[in-house]
Amino acid sequence: PILSTSNHSEIERRRRNKMTAYITELSDMVPTCSALARKPDKLTILRMAVSHMKSLRGSGNTNADGSYKPSFLTDQELKHLILEAADGFLFVVSCETGRIVYVSDSLTPVLNQAQSEWLGSSLYDQLHPDDTEKLREQLSTAENNNTGRMLDLKTGTVKKESQQSSARMSMGARRSFICRMRCGTCPVEPLSMNRLNFLRNRNRNGLGAAKEGEPQYVVVHCTGYIKSWPPAGVSLTDDEADNTQGSRYCLVAIGRLQVTCCPGDTDINSISVPVEFISRHNCQGMFTFVDHRCMATVGYQPQDLLGKNILELAHPEDQGLLRDSFQQVVKLKGQVLSVMFRFRSKSREWIWMRTSSFTFQNPFSEEIEYIICTNVNVKQLQHQQQTELEGGGARDGLFEAGPITLSQVRLSTCVST
Repeated sequence: PILSTSNHSEIERRRRNKMTAYITELSDMVPTCSALARKPDKLTILRMAVSHMKSLRGSGNTNADGSYKPSFLTDQELKHLILEAADGFLFVVSCETGRIVYVSDSLTPVLNQAQSEWLGSSLYDQLHPDDTEKLREQLSTAENNNTGRMLDLKTGTVKKESQQSSARMSMGARRSFICRMRCGTCPVEPLSMNRLNFLRNRNRNGLGAAKEGEPQYVVVHCTGYIKSWPPAGVSLTDDEADNTQGSRYCLVAIGRLQVTCCPGDTDINSISVPVEFISRHNCQGMFTFVDHRCMATVGYQPQDLLGKNILELAHPEDQGLLRDSFQQVVKLKGQVLSVMFRFRSKSREWIWMRTSSFTFQNPFSEEIEYIICTNVNVKQLQHQQQTELEGGGARDGLFEAGPITLSQVRLSTCVST
C-alpha cells in the first residue's frame, strides 16, 4: 500500500508539472497575458486564452450598421489587410466553383466596378478569356502532373509545372499570379483616385487600345493563400451558403494593379525614353526581379542584373549609404525611403540614380517578403523634364514636381509617410 501511494503521488506530481508547463506556454502565446506586469493565475490565463481565440475567430459577419464583413477576420485584421493592400482590394473566391464569396469596397477605385457586381459572380467572368486556364491552375487544390510552363515571379524564369514543389498545391500554400481583369464604368471619387486612374491608363496603353464595344482590361497581381471554408466553428448564412455552393476551400487574396507590366511612358505624338525602372530585391539587396525598362535606363538586360547585389553596382563611396538605406527600409515596414547614389551603367559610366524603396509584408505572417525599388536615372529625368517644359508643359501630370536642378543632384535620403 505504501508503494502504491508513492507511485500515485509521483504520477500526480508529473501531471501537475506538465499542466503548469502548458499553462505557462499558453500564457506566453496570449498577448493579453504576456503584457501583464505580474504573472496571472491559471484560471485567468485560461479565461484570457478563450477570449483571445474568440476575437481571432470573429464574433459574427454582420456589423451594427448592417454592412457585411467576412466572419473569418476580425475588424482589426480586415483593416490591416486593406491598409497593407494600398491601391488594391481583398477578395475571397471558391476554389471549386470560382464563385466570389467576398470582395472589399476598395474594388471600386481599382477596377471601376461596384462591389455588388463582383459579389456572387464568377471570377472567371471577370478575367480575360485567355487567363481563365491560369486561374483554374491557381485555384486547384490537387497535385497537378502536367508539364505546362509557369513564370516564377521571384526569379523571373520560366519553369515546368512538374518542377513546382508539392507544397505549392498544399492547403494554406501561397498563391501569386498575374492576370488581366475587366474594368467597369462605376463612378469614383476624384480626390483619391488620381494615382489609380493614372496607373490604369498606363496599363490600358500597355495592353493596346480596346475595340469599340469590347471590355477594357488591366493587369492585376494577385497574392494570397488557400484556406479551408468555412472556417472551423463558423456557421454560414443561407446567402453565403448559396455563394459557396458547397465549396470546401477558398482563395483569400489581394489584387493590385501591376505597374511593372507597363511599357515606357509614351503618347500618340511622341516617344520618350524611359527614365526609370522597377526592381525587386531580397533584404540583402539581391536583384530577384527587374523591369525591362532597365535596358533603356542603365543599359543592362534584366538577366544581367538578376542574382547580382545592387551594392556591387554602386560607387565604392556610396555603398555604405546604400547598405544603410536597405537596413533602414526594413525597419520602416512599408514606408518609402529615397536615396541618391552613383550607379555603374552597362557602359561603365557612373550615373546618378535616385532609388525609392519600400517593403512588401506578407499580410498573414507580417514577414517581409521582398523590397520594391523604383530607380530613376536623374540625368535622363532632368533632360526629359527640360524637353517637356520647352514643349509646353508636363504631360499627364507625370513630372508635376518640376525639373531637378544640378544643385539638387547630391546624396540624400528622405522618408515619405
